[in-house]
Amino acid sequence: MNSIQKIEVPIEIRALKTANVYSINGDYNYIVDTGMCENGYRQIANTIDLSRIDMCIISHLHIDHIGGALYLEKNHNIPVYISKNDYDTIKNMVDNRQEYFSEYRNLMISNGVPEELFSNITEGNPVMKFMDYYASLNLNIIGNMAMKDTDIIDVPGHSPGSVAIYLKDIRAMVTGDHVLKNISPNISVYRNNVDYLGMYIESLKKIQNYDTEIAYPGHRDTFTNFAERIDQIIQHHEKRMYKISLELNTWKNAFELASSIAWSRGRKMDDMNNMEKNFAILETVAHLVHMERTGKIDSKYSGETILYHSIAGQFPPNQQVD
Repeated sequence: MNSIQKIEVPIEIRALKTANVYSINGDYNYIVDTGMCENGYRQIANTIDLSRIDMCIISHLHIDHIGGALYLEKNHNIPVYISKNDYDTIKNMVDNRQEYFSEYRNLMISNGVPEELFSNITEGNPVMKFMDYYASLNLNIIGNMAMKDTDIIDVPGHSPGSVAIYLKDIRAMVTGDHVLKNISPNISVYRNNVDYLGMYIESLKKIQNYDTEIAYPGHRDTFTNFAERIDQIIQHHEKRMYKISLELNTWKNAFELASSIAWSRGRKMDDMNNMEKNFAILETVAHLVHMERTGKIDSKYSGETILYHSIAGQFPPNQQVD
């Protein structure tokens, strides 16, 4: 039978402060995620006997989950596994750095980010900041792992290749950042014109009907209202899209929109650090791409900048939420 132990490690993201690592014992003994840096790895090493660990599975490519992986492999020869989509995303970034930067720059500038602000926001992009670290990793692709009473489920959206791990015998879901208890996971954009929010919502629905008694998320507390929590997250995005539509009674770009709307705890983008601004702008783009794909808004170019405008009647009264 599978058993699971939670290890909370510190991370250098002020809105989160910690990340969760899980030690799972069963058909295999493995850990899920690694924290953000060597400090997280040291806490893992001080908590469990790493000589008994067969492998590490990374839920998704974000640095606060993969940042200790290098030390597991280097110091303990523990193989690290990640989904093929996240593996390919990392490989594309590190093998084609200039192309990746150019595409990121085009994404930001075409969505209205001022040139003078772009360099500051770039400093807050975790991928740019940790590119050399990503390049140093020796990663394996998850593939078709045959583990007793365990399903590894592809749930793209929060990253291109996020995975969740379902432990059937104890009805537990290790969610990474796909489903969190009191936080709506950030949905970003990794490639132009890809609907990551639509992908994310479909992935939520994909796992909602699993018989999940307890969920083990990538941050904060475990929780038991798994299916209900998924409904809450979907409703959060429906509310945000409705509020965005109200802002788009005139043509606006994504940066203007991200600057004007209220974020968590009523904060505005001016109050954010560079990493948070990066997240806010790209999440706004993700919502706009999804809204255009689903016929809720129109877009047009004004010079090199994409502008968006609501389409009347796309949020009938019975669907409007405060």
